[in-house]
Amino acid sequence: MQQVGGVRTSTVVRAMVVLVFAGLLAAGCGTGSSTGESSSTAPKGGNAGVVEDNEAKAQVGGKLVYGLVAETNGWNPSASQWAPSGEQVAKSLFDTLSAYDNESKIQPNLAASFVPNADFTEWVINLRPGVQLHNGKPVDAQLVKANQEFLKASALTGAAYEPVDSFSTEGDMKVVVKMVKPWVNYPYALATQIGVVVDQDWLASGNADKPIGTGPFKLDTWTPDKEMVLKKNTSYWQKDKDGVQLPYLDEVDFRPITDDSSRSASIQKGDIQVAETTSAQDIIRFKDLAANGEFQVFNSTSGETSESFIQLNTMVAPFTDIDARKALAYATNKTEFIDAVADGLYEPATGPFAPPSRWYDPAVATTYPQFDLAKATDLANKVKAKNGGSFSFKVLGAPNTATGTALQLLQAQWAKAGIDVTIETVEQAPLIVRVLTGDYQSVSWQQFASPHPLGDSVWWHPNTAKPIPQFALNFARNKDEAIGEKLDAARSETDPQKEIADYQYVQTRLAEDVPYIWLYHSQISIIARNEVVNVVNWTLPPNEQGERKKGLELQNGAHPLKQVWIKR
Repeated sequence: MQQVGGVRTSTVVRAMVVLVFAGLLAAGCGTGSSTGESSSTAPKGGNAGVVEDNEAKAQVGGKLVYGLVAETNGWNPSASQWAPSGEQVAKSLFDTLSAYDNESKIQPNLAASFVPNADFTEWVINLRPGVQLHNGKPVDAQLVKANQEFLKASALTGAAYEPVDSFSTEGDMKVVVKMVKPWVNYPYALATQIGVVVDQDWLASGNADKPIGTGPFKLDTWTPDKEMVLKKNTSYWQKDKDGVQLPYLDEVDFRPITDDSSRSASIQKGDIQVAETTSAQDIIRFKDLAANGEFQVFNSTSGETSESFIQLNTMVAPFTDIDARKALAYATNKTEFIDAVADGLYEPATGPFAPPSRWYDPAVATTYPQFDLAKATDLANKVKAKNGGSFSFKVLGAPNTATGTALQLLQAQWAKAGIDVTIETVEQAPLIVRVLTGDYQSVSWQQFASPHPLGDSVWWHPNTAKPIPQFALNFARNKDEAIGEKLDAARSETDPQKEIADYQYVQTRLAEDVPYIWLYHSQISIIARNEVVNVVNWTLPPNEQGERKKGLELQNGAHPLKQVWIKR
């Protein structure tokens, strides 16, 4: 069995992007964006036809059929790939220790509170009493400690725990986390895949298809690529504001429908009641229908969105050369691209943050190379002069029509600057392995949707830019020590304005390094039939002050289902 950076290749295939913070979608770039500036980080258009009711008594019972964009390879947080569709299912099976409110601020969720010491070198996680796993085992400090120690020791998730020294317990309901160095925003990390609480025996077994968590629903049956049936967890730990046991639904059926037109037809016929979509054309069409009261469309969010881009391997020629990276950026006409592939739905990107995100630095508008064919041609000629008259490379993409169309458009744009590009299609699993091990020059990619930049920092830190063919979480292998210094500083910063300045600096350095050819800020959107109530209208459990904050509507397209009910 081939070894990759000390990890068996088969393990990498199973476990890939789990890691750390936020799901990633290695998908095509032909599914949406727009021209011009906007006052929102969300796609243009906003929500439409929304059916919410905070006053009426929810109707308990019923089944919800949910159409997903893709299937997921498993549910073990140490050994599975949770792209956005996986995150959606995971929110039904598991709870995270913390979660984001609708202002993208962290709140306790499965935990009751997080208490740091004076210098943030120690945190106490206080757990809520009475929480059980799906199999009836109690959620106590020993379980959470064992979960966290296992994930910290993992070759895959271990990078997330770099600042963590050790875990211990105080009594049955307190976990003490000691840090190697101060970690001010530590609770933000626990709103991700490493923050779920699961049965320790199941976690350690490596089994990925029989999940045992704390979530509002538990697994009944799963036929991969066809249907996953979840049944109500009758012992779920949360109730609504009136004391009614959550979840309201008896059953959720998740059905992966990878073809956009088939998924669209299914929700129009009523075969499914909720659907994910990345199709700009479908979002626009269903928004028109929603305006007439026929459907609901959710494509606005108060949080950050993911970005679609071409990712460059900066440790492989020709992109070891900054001139080659800049030439490609200058040769990319984002306005033309966005109009062609997405009917102007989304916003163009010059970095991982967009106006008016508090992390956004306006300097990137001029720092990042914008379309200029003359400059692109000049730089391309410089690259050719250094390489015997050649500037050519291969771009990888998923084997679907949308990706193919998008990459062909980019190929034609780059050719105008004298850059020769070959397109290669690769299925998702081997595509991900090639990116992880550095076996690529460029790839169509989508990522960076964490509501707080901490969740994306592992993808940018120079410590995770390992030499090829080692397993690397910094997929572009952009080893910029200045970025690492600012990411470390932000993790220890107690002044919010200085923290913002640190992340803004990171965005500017990425614009200077050009490891990504930014295209647009994207968002997995949700379409629902009108009988489905409170699709993204959910509430967090009480925090330390007894407040019940409204939860973040969509996080990378995913949302809980505990609050959803069906009008009958």
